[in-house]
Amino acid sequence: MKTLIKNATLLDMVGNEPNIRKTDILIEENKIVKIEENIDETKAEIIDAKEKVVMPGFVNTHTHLAMSIFRGYKDDQKLMDWLENAIFPVEDKLRPDDIYWNSFLSCIELIKTGTTTFNDMYFRMDKTIEAVEESGLRGVIAWSITDTSIKDKITRTREYHEKYNHENSRIKVYVSAHAPYSCSPDTIQLCVDLAKELDTGIHIHLSETLQEDKLIKKKYNKTGTEYLNDLHVFDVPVVLAHGIYISDSDLEILKNIKGGISHNPISNCKLSSGICNVGKLRKNGINVGLGTDGIGSTTTLDMFEEMKTAAYLQKVNTMDPTAIKAYDLLKMATIEGARVLGLEDEIGTIEVGKKADMIFINTNKTHLYPENDLCTNLVYSANGADVDTVMVDGKILMQNRKLLNINEKHVKKNIAKVVKRLL
Repeated sequence: MKTLIKNATLLDMVGNEPNIRKTDILIEENKIVKIEENIDETKAEIIDAKEKVVMPGFVNTHTHLAMSIFRGYKDDQKLMDWLENAIFPVEDKLRPDDIYWNSFLSCIELIKTGTTTFNDMYFRMDKTIEAVEESGLRGVIAWSITDTSIKDKITRTREYHEKYNHENSRIKVYVSAHAPYSCSPDTIQLCVDLAKELDTGIHIHLSETLQEDKLIKKKYNKTGTEYLNDLHVFDVPVVLAHGIYISDSDLEILKNIKGGISHNPISNCKLSSGICNVGKLRKNGINVGLGTDGIGSTTTLDMFEEMKTAAYLQKVNTMDPTAIKAYDLLKMATIEGARVLGLEDEIGTIEVGKKADMIFINTNKTHLYPENDLCTNLVYSANGADVDTVMVDGKILMQNRKLLNINEKHVKKNIAKVVKRLL
């Protein structure tokens, strides 16, 4: 199977400065095999990308896909009040099929807003995996382990890691310790041992709120970062969700990690959690990707919105309009997110040899005109509805804003049943 993309305006996300050019792109099976002008390939399916910007698909480094039904549910509360009084009681009633449909709804939103890879932690991830397989997306999946739910999730992690962690799989399995405040040293140690056994990474929340930070210091006389470091969590690749309250001594520890931090600006704003100092992290050589968190706390999976919010927060927090550039935000949403997930050799840029995960953005829109600076337009003016076509692993999932292999009405019909029963 060959696909030839003609007349593309390519933003390849290679290098530290924007590389924008008119070109053709030839894809064979699931990989990019040629990028140059005027490619002639008679046996390929032709896609005309005229007036489209072609760039790598977005990488959402922290999600909870099955929380889609919580969009706007009992909003405007403090994090722990919202979790304990609104979310946890409903989550206790979720059935396996609910997880499937909730995850599928999120998959549709991801596709329609340009995300091709995501990193997810939750429970009943076998049902999320079903939705991901059918949707065509690429995902990193982890069963969220806490002190009260260990044995079955460790068994499931082993089972699904063996099934999916191979070269041609769109799904990779990580280990997830939920958070320092919900996992005792013994539980964290079990997760570290499992990650080492499986040669995989750990996905964990870290320093999301000041309340959490104070709790860990009171309980262990350490920062959350020091707590994880002493338990050898950083011996394996890690995805650290949030990372808001990071001290200078924490930075010295985090400089050497494999993986990185997932910055979730909208969730952090909506829950008044605080502002992650992205500039300081990046200056210290720490990979920082962007994530949306679950829909309940962020209300959207649109990575364009995350880029905007991340930019505004860094600029106003530092009182410096040069604190972060538009291209930096695009890197965080693509190649730097891929580095956080350990997938930078496969995705995150458009280069020969990489997987064909890409999006086409329709720039023939009033709100994207004139184009004085393409990167600035993409970060500050574009939105998810400008994504015209989405390709993952060489397969078209959406073309001309139409989902090719997903019955969106059917998914919404089943979601309505879940909402009626639970909410």
